[in-house]
Amino acid sequence: MTRVSDSNSHPSHEKRDSREHGDWDRLLADAGPRDHVVQLYQDQDFLNRAVCRFAAAALANGEGVILVPTVQHWNAFRPRLVAEGIDVDAAQKRGQLTIVDADQTLPRFMHNSMPDSPVFLGLAADVVARARGGGRFPKVRWWGEMVNILWERGDVAASMNLEDLFDQLAQKHDIAIFCSFLMDNFNGEIHTRMLPRLGENHSHLIPVEDYARLERAVADALRDTVGPDEARVLESDLLSRYPASYNMPRAQALLLALRQVLPSVSDSVLERCGKLYAGASANR
Repeated sequence: MTRVSDSNSHPSHEKRDSREHGDWDRLLADAGPRDHVVQLYQDQDFLNRAVCRFAAAALANGEGVILVPTVQHWNAFRPRLVAEGIDVDAAQKRGQLTIVDADQTLPRFMHNSMPDSPVFLGLAADVVARARGGGRFPKVRWWGEMVNILWERGDVAASMNLEDLFDQLAQKHDIAIFCSFLMDNFNGEIHTRMLPRLGENHSHLIPVEDYARLERAVADALRDTVGPDEARVLESDLLSRYPASYNMPRAQALLLALRQVLPSVSDSVLERCGKLYAGASANR
C-alpha cells in the first residue's frame, strides 16, 4: 500500500432522491459528487461486495478511485476486484486507482485523540488532487475506514468529528464519499445515538444488505408487537410526521421514527425485527 504524501449541507441530494428506494448496489454504482454514503455491516462479504461495487463502477466510468482500507480488508477486496475483471495493477499504474493504508495514515492527522482539521483536510486534498491525474479523471470517489477504526476503538467523538471533516471534503472538492461502519442495525443504542448523528453528515444510509427482507421483517415485527390494526396506523402516522434526515429504505425510516416517538415499543420491535431478519437469511 502507498501512504498519503506529505506534499454541512448537501445541495446535490434533492435531485438524487429517485434512488432513495433502490437497492444499495445501484446507489453505490451511481454515487456522484457530494454524495456521502454510510454502510452498516456485520460480515466481511457484505463489506467486500459493497466496496468493490463502488470501486468497479467508478473505474468503468473513467473516474478516479481512492480506497483507504486496512491491510486485512485490502487483501479481501483485491481478489474480488480481479475476479470481477478489474486489472488492479494497471489501474494503479495509470493513476486511476489510489490505495492508501488506513492504519498508517490515521495517526498522521490525529492530535490529542482528535482529528486535526487543517492537517487532515490538507492531506486529503493532496490525495484527491493526485487521484484526478492532472485532469484525466475529473470525477473522484473515496471509500475509507479510518472513521470505523476510531469507532471500533471506542473513540466515538473522534470518529464523528472525522465524518464531519469528510463531509467538508466532499462539498469542497466535489467528490463522492463512502464509508462503512461495523454496527448492528437492530441495536437500540445504535438507533438512539448513532444513526441520528450519522444523519448530520451523510446523505444516504445503507442499513442492511437485503432491503426487501428488511421491509418484511419490520412489517412482521410491528404487527407482532402492537397488533395489525395499530401497526397500520403507526406506519402511516410515523412516516408522514417524522421524515428521515437522510435517504434510506422506507422500512429503516419507520424504525427510526418509531425510536423517536415510542422508544419502549421500539426496543421490542427492533429485537423481533433482528430475529426475523436473521432467520430469513438462515432460511434462504
